[in-house]
Amino acid sequence: MNLQSMKGHILLVFFCLISAYVSGQDQIRVRGGFLYTNTSIAEYNRDLDYFYLDSATIDSDVASPTLNIEMDIAMGKGFFLSTGLGYVEKGFPSIYYNNGDYWYDAKQKYLGIIFQLKYHYKLKNKKLGFYGAAGFKSDFAILGPNNAEIAAVDGNTFFHAFGTFHAVDFGLHTIFGLSYKLGPGDIVLDVNFINGLSDTIADRYIHGKSFSMGAALGYSIYL
Repeated sequence: MNLQSMKGHILLVFFCLISAYVSGQDQIRVRGGFLYTNTSIAEYNRDLDYFYLDSATIDSDVASPTLNIEMDIAMGKGFFLSTGLGYVEKGFPSIYYNNGDYWYDAKQKYLGIIFQLKYHYKLKNKKLGFYGAAGFKSDFAILGPNNAEIAAVDGNTFFHAFGTFHAVDFGLHTIFGLSYKLGPGDIVLDVNFINGLSDTIADRYIHGKSFSMGAALGYSIYL
């Protein structure tokens, strides 16, 4: 799937979400925060007498700001279908070659689509609430190549082994949070975890799996 095709799919899902919103879903929410992502790397033998991982020092932790626009469609008895869009960055802040005097950053920007089943429990005073959600998140790479995708050394360019990412990172997404009624809606504060299921690195012999955790603060309006 190329970048133009992915953008078309994202826009289609976005308009579907807007249609659900117009049809009378229960809440609309904006959340912002930080997400910390670690990408674990494994390299398989490619019939060479060395491994790329032996010659490189890789920082595999990324701290990224996140911004999410989400909708909750009421299903009754405190259950909701939760869906939305979110921005995040993943990858490697630095890739340093031990036998050379050069390094690259390989952070990829993603626009994600979220689908979750959510349960929101309100206390008797209707002000304080607790919620949890579980489901799936698909992050689509956006904004083209990163700095390491086409690397340059001594005037030559090449595809960096750790710098090229697959177009989609698919994972399990869980959220636990608190809500407090203030004004026409709720202030929400939550923690979230994303267990990556996809191989993130576009290399036949190098594989990466991402794990993310973070916190976000937002505001949810009842409609």
